[in-house]
Amino acid sequence: MKKKSEGGEDYHLHDFVVGKRVYSVPDPEDDFHERKVMDEKGVPLHRVIERVGDSFVYAYDFGDDWQHDILLEAILLPEPDTFYPRCIAGARNGPPEDAGGPSGYADYLEALADPGHERHVESLAWRGPFDPEAFPLDQIDAALKRAFYRRPQAKRAVPIGDAQPGAGEAKPGVDRLTNFLLNALRGGATPALPKKRIAPGTSLPLALTDRERDLILKYSFAEEELTRRLRVVPPRGQPALVRYTLDELDDLAGWVASASNHAEDGKLQQEWEAIYEKIAALLEEYTEGRESAKNRPS
Repeated sequence: MKKKSEGGEDYHLHDFVVGKRVYSVPDPEDDFHERKVMDEKGVPLHRVIERVGDSFVYAYDFGDDWQHDILLEAILLPEPDTFYPRCIAGARNGPPEDAGGPSGYADYLEALADPGHERHVESLAWRGPFDPEAFPLDQIDAALKRAFYRRPQAKRAVPIGDAQPGAGEAKPGVDRLTNFLLNALRGGATPALPKKRIAPGTSLPLALTDRERDLILKYSFAEEELTRRLRVVPPRGQPALVRYTLDELDDLAGWVASASNHAEDGKLQQEWEAIYEKIAALLEEYTEGRESAKNRPS
């Protein structure tokens, strides 16, 4: 499953430059280019930034040459009953993948904003409508929760410097920077059970109660493409079996996670978490690949 939101989609090489050290995914050609790289996997965040004012650079796509300055501005006590990590604020949208670096991105925005520009139609067709001023806070929080979420009893704030063993591998649907920070906070590797392979585009049944359907329909910001099938009322007393592809389940999980993250009522948050677990269970059980009779869902 690919990350659908705008911004880096982890298609290209990257570096994390901390002082004179470079963290990345080691490559056999690094020695040939006399490039000393330390394996980024399992590096706790507190080992690269220890105190307020420390910073490092995240470089992505060496052709486009995106440089991100990351600064530790403050270390705060975690708030009770709050999911971490989370995004608290931001400004403007992330540039689309392969936009051509800062100069190419500026040219793209200029063409997109001017209907009379010779490349306006081409730019619009490339990614569709794009708002550079929008900051998708809910989508970012949803992606973080989708990547970092564990069962409710395990959910707790993890302050910087309190790295826990057993971090997972890079999660699908989250860009490399987010994966690095998540792994740094958690530090370690969790073995995963083999997933059942299904043919691309196969839909899987998601069982929802009437209450869960109503919550998603009335109180989530999920797109109409995901919610319209929830409007079909099942027979009285029977759960709704709604079919979604893995990509659709991934999107729906993000919206449900966002609703859970913003729920002020504890009971309501538990209801959202129950829905999320149902979706997450399917995402953990299946993956797209060659269809086989053994793994084909009934």
